[in-house]
Order: sequence, then structure tokens, then C-alpha cells
Amino acid sequence: MPGKRRTAGIIVIGDEILHGSQVDTNSNFLCQRLYQRGIAVKKITVIGDVVAEIASNIAQFSADYDIVVTTGGIGPTHDDLTYEGLAAAFDDRLQLNSELKAVFDEFLHKYKQRSDAEEAIAKFCCIPSKANLIYGDNRGARKFPCVQMKNVIALPGVPAFCQQGFNQVESALFPKSDSSPFFSKNLYLGKNEIHIQHGLGAVAKKYAEDGVTIGSYPVIDNRLGAVAKKYAEDGVTIGSYPVIDNSYYKTKLIVQAPDDEIGNSAFNDLSSAFHNFVKNYDEAPWVDTVEKLSKFRETLEPEFRQKLDDAVDLIGNILKEYPYEEIMLSFNGGKDCTMLLHLLRVKMDEIYGPEKIIRAFHILCEDEFQELRHFLLDICWKYKVQLRELGGTMKAGLISLKEEEPKVKAVFMGSRSTDPRGKYMKSKCQWTDKDWPQFYRVCPLFDWTYSEVWSGLRGLCVPYCVLYDRGYTSLGDRSKTKPNPALKISGEDAYRPAYYLDEEHKERHGRHDSPPPPPPSSI
Repeated sequence: MPGKRRTAGIIVIGDEILHGSQVDTNSNFLCQRLYQRGIAVKKITVIGDVVAEIASNIAQFSADYDIVVTTGGIGPTHDDLTYEGLAAAFDDRLQLNSELKAVFDEFLHKYKQRSDAEEAIAKFCCIPSKANLIYGDNRGARKFPCVQMKNVIALPGVPAFCQQGFNQVESALFPKSDSSPFFSKNLYLGKNEIHIQHGLGAVAKKYAEDGVTIGSYPVIDNRLGAVAKKYAEDGVTIGSYPVIDNSYYKTKLIVQAPDDEIGNSAFNDLSSAFHNFVKNYDEAPWVDTVEKLSKFRETLEPEFRQKLDDAVDLIGNILKEYPYEEIMLSFNGGKDCTMLLHLLRVKMDEIYGPEKIIRAFHILCEDEFQELRHFLLDICWKYKVQLRELGGTMKAGLISLKEEEPKVKAVFMGSRSTDPRGKYMKSKCQWTDKDWPQFYRVCPLFDWTYSEVWSGLRGLCVPYCVLYDRGYTSLGDRSKTKPNPALKISGEDAYRPAYYLDEEHKERHGRHDSPPPPPPSSI
């Protein structure tokens, strides 16, 4: 077991928080950053702009915890009273700090012509006489110092300034050489809490004498409780979180411990207790994509592995053959183009780096599902996609694209050979017909089957539209698209998820579109 961990308390100061006119995000930020440094946050309190209340809370927190961080109540107005409360907490007095005033004079010189400027600056710069100014590692850089008195650090309330202040002093106050990060690992289960409530108790009881602390969460399994009790005295926390509308798991267990040895022991006990329910899940499949794809392909059967390799190679060849500004992705949020998006992200990461934006376009449906709209916004943010939306028919949308993006030549598409228009394409790469806007259509998944698309999506934990979990197997206009009858659960008003469909020729049985016209030119 490591030595005693440092503890921290956070005091959020401001009537605006108590009145609900502002949302406190600073305590969440500070909890995350202190936790990363191996510091245990024990208490957060929110108080108003009252000197006596500020002083009493600071004094109590200072006595109870190794580190105290206040946020809010710093500024030039009458209700900015944190420094007064800080002074009162330690029987000190306020005085104008000349060093701090020099900093403010430099930053605010253009406002000094205002008649009230000096008074405002003086209010900023009156701090407890025994307080210190903390600049961080680079004192010479243009930055505001933070005020520290004993074990109390005072940060501004504006979130951007609070984060900036903490960032600049973090390494100086909490050097990594003195840090011992907590163990934290997630376990994902395919059952909800009502099915696992007996397991936690058994594991918790096993470790009850080891000092494990247990998070209390609704309706958790005794097996879970058993693991939690077992490790309680070791400082291990096991939280159970029910999840709604996640495509991969029902419950997330978070194991947190003071060190890796005891944390891994508790995690392994939980994995054993719930081995029938454990799901392999990646919360951020869009991160470290190249390495993850390499590991995934090693698990595949030779035939699908070859198709995956061919698709990735084709994407890479196009990215190398065409300049970045000449390439776009056709993306409507369907399962096929979502799989393609992930593979494109892999090759973009490999060739350009993970910060490179994927340029895409979406031709809007007349009556789009709201769930699809939400999914598009979410996945575009996660995968760094810049999505251009175009209206009208397919052909009209492509004409608009050619006008707005005249440099674009190659368009990645999620089309497969079994799609209604796929049978008109002769190969994975083909130019549009002469009477259409000229684009080079690139279809890396052209030879994939329906089940292979789902194997790729779920094997890599790629997020997809929630409608697929409700029995939809192909998405179009809302008025013309229903759950697939082949997935109807007998005797229930419910459907199995799309990846349960075995009869792949029924993929579009929930669609009621007009038959597609024969020209092969449509994207």
C-alpha cells in the first residue's frame, strides 16, 4: 500500500451559483485534475458572497484537508469577497500588493484612462498581507499569478480563467514526481443493475477489512457488493452506473483504487464474478485508431480480414493519389458510411495525423429521423468531421457540391454491391455518368456483406445510430422507413437490433421507397 494520500477540499463561492443563474463547472474540472495528480477530493461546498461564511469554511477546510482550492469571488465589484474571507480565516488583513498591482497595470494599461480604473485595480490587488503569489513554472511569461495563503489556493470563478490559473500553477504546486496516480478501470456488462445486484455484496464483503470505500449506487448486484466490501479498507471505490441507449453494454462498473495492485485484484474479482456478462468495449474508438485496427484485424477470419485490408489499402491509395482538398466523404449517418468513416479516420490519422479534419457532405432527406440528426452531430464532433449539408435531389445536391467545392474530384461512398443501385456499378471505383456532375466514386466496402459491416462496427465499438438497435436495418425518409418485420419479437411490440438479421436479402424490408431508377450515376 502507498503512503497516505494528500486530500483536498473545494469551495465554490458565489451567489450566482446558489441562485442557479450560473452553472458551476469549475469543481468538476478541479476534481478531474486533482484526481489525475493522485489527490483525493473529499468535499465540495458551495457558499454565498458573505465574508464570515467564506472565512469559516476556509478555516475549517484548511484544518481538515491538505489542500484547499477556492473558486469565485475574485474581482473588482462589491460582491467579490474571497480575499477578505481568506484574510479573516487566518486573522490577517488586506493590503495592496505592489507586485500584483504591477502585473495588473501592465495588462490593463489601455483601460487606465477610465476614472474608475484605479479603484477597480486596487480591489483586485488587495490581498491578505501574508499571502504569496504563485506564477507557475515560467514566471517570465505574461500571466496573472494565483494567490496562495498557507494551504489555500484562490482561483477566479470565470471557468476559462479558473482553468488557466490552475494550468499554470499545477506543476509547481503538484509536481508529477510527487504524484502517485489512482488506479481506475472500467468493466462493462451486458446486463442492467437488477440482474447483477447480488454480486457486488459478495466481493465487497471479501475486502471489507482492507479499507475499501464503496460508492453507493441504486440496485446493484450482491456479487458487486461483495467485491466492493472486500476492498473497502484499501480505498477501492466501485461505482455502478446504469446506461440508457448504449449500443454495447447496459451497466458500467468503475473500479478506483489507491494503487494498481489492489485495483487490479478487485477488477479481476469483478470480472470473474460477472464473467457471463462482461463486454469488451472501447469508449473512444476514434482515438489511437491505427493501433486498434491492427489488433482487431488479427481476430478476424481470413476472408473478412482480406476484405478489410483491401478497403483500408484503397482508402490509403486515394488519399495519396489525390490532394486533401480534392477529397470528400458522402456521409448520411447510415451503417455502411459509418463503417467507412471509421476506416477513413484510421488512414487520415496514419497519413495526416489525428487532428486533420475529415471533409464530408450530406444530402438531406425530405423527412429525416430526429435520432439520425442527433447521431450526425455527435459522431461528426467525435471523428472531427466537417459536414456540409446539401438540399434537393441527389443530382441537385451533387450539382451544388460541384459549385461550392469545385476542387473536389474523389468522393468516398459507403455503397455496397447489394444496394439497389450497387448492381449498376462495375467496380469499387468509377466515375459518374457524363450527364451528372463529374466525381470519382470510391466504394471501399463494395464487396462487404451486411453481416461483415456489423462485424466491423461492433468489433471496433464504432458508435452508430440508435435506430439500428430498435429493429431498423436500412434508413431512409422517416415516413417510408419502419423497423424490419424480420426482427419482430414474437408476442411483443419490440424488435431485435439490426445486427441480429440473418437473412441478409431482407436488409431493406423495412423500406418503402419507390424503386430506384436504372441509371448507375447516383451516389
